[in-house]
Amino acid sequence: MINFRMLKLSDWYIWTAVGGLIIIGFVSIFSATYGMQIRLGGDSFIYVKRQFISFLVALAGLSVFAYLDYKHLKKAAPYLYGLTLLFLAVILFPSSSAQGAQRWFQLGPFSFQPSEISKFTIIISLASFLAYRKKVNNVLEAAYLLFLVGAPAFLIFRQPDLGTALVFLVILAGMLAAGEASPRLLILLITPFISIMLRPLIILWLIYILVLVIALFLTRAAFWDWVLILGLNIAVGIAVPFIWGMLKAYQRMRILAFLNPAADPYGAGYHSLQSKIAIGSGGLLGKGFLRGTQTQLQFIPEQHSDFIFSVIGEEFGLMGAMLVLSLFAILVWRMVVIASQARDWFGNLLANGIAVMTTFHVLANIGMAVGLLPVVGIPLPFISFGGTSLLMNLMAVGVLQSIAMRRQKIIF
Repeated sequence: MINFRMLKLSDWYIWTAVGGLIIIGFVSIFSATYGMQIRLGGDSFIYVKRQFISFLVALAGLSVFAYLDYKHLKKAAPYLYGLTLLFLAVILFPSSSAQGAQRWFQLGPFSFQPSEISKFTIIISLASFLAYRKKVNNVLEAAYLLFLVGAPAFLIFRQPDLGTALVFLVILAGMLAAGEASPRLLILLITPFISIMLRPLIILWLIYILVLVIALFLTRAAFWDWVLILGLNIAVGIAVPFIWGMLKAYQRMRILAFLNPAADPYGAGYHSLQSKIAIGSGGLLGKGFLRGTQTQLQFIPEQHSDFIFSVIGEEFGLMGAMLVLSLFAILVWRMVVIASQARDWFGNLLANGIAVMTTFHVLANIGMAVGLLPVVGIPLPFISFGGTSLLMNLMAVGVLQSIAMRRQKIIF
């Protein structure tokens, strides 16, 4: 039975931060689509209306997860994980898509994106496993975790959706760190990604391998540490050309455009260049609502979703961008506080997993918009247009509030 007296125990910093971000999202979506709808003679509020309907659905999801005892999610984790794999496998069959990448289930006039919901379910699944195992210290448990995350990540990669697949790996690393996994295991998981980034520059990669050898020797690493850490890094370095071949042409072009946007300013580098122009032209206070030239003339593709931060930067300037970053900082801070105050290990892991996911989304999206990171299809939480993303993020907020409201016994 729902007890509304528990609401006073919820975290009001989170309510305020999320509410502010959602309002900014509605304003930014309207501005990003206003010029296009005016030229087409359509309803200038159509995208705002669609987002508002999604918000109502997401609000219902938030309410359910807020008043549901989060401990029940531990028992439901295997079923949620199995259902996630089923949806991700089915979606690989012919279905509708956006830009040839993100795939959707269409249910009459409604559609949803399973890969977005899978981020939420993988956090629950990992929290359930790590809470049961307490600490992951051996290779077999690490292999199980890699399979647990790798199976849905591979299905999402095949859609293809490289950005969401990367989110899974970041969530795994973050939750292992929060779960006090052994440093050896974290090194085993993190160092191969460094090899992937350095491998295109063969000299730097060879120097990195040499540094690993010296570090293992100085720390008197065990034989299996040499085999696993050094062997995995060398294997990944050798496999990088094959991994590159598995990427779609547009994914390879995005990476190359990130390294040198000017090489293809009207192709793969177009998004990044136009976004930087928009944000840079905003100055301190911005050009004003509905006055951004890059925004209103639709120079930036997908500016109502993936590149919505460029709208904020151009029309509201540095002050508007700092307001958004401040609200996200408050949100993540309270997530970490709730994690530290959770009554059990499962609640701690859930809150930390949500904090890691939210932080990565914000850094990846804003980093992409300002040209510091490659272009990937990762939305800005609570702000970007997209019903499934909003639903997933508000359900996650519901879980956070469920943990917050159960940090202490209710006193009547």
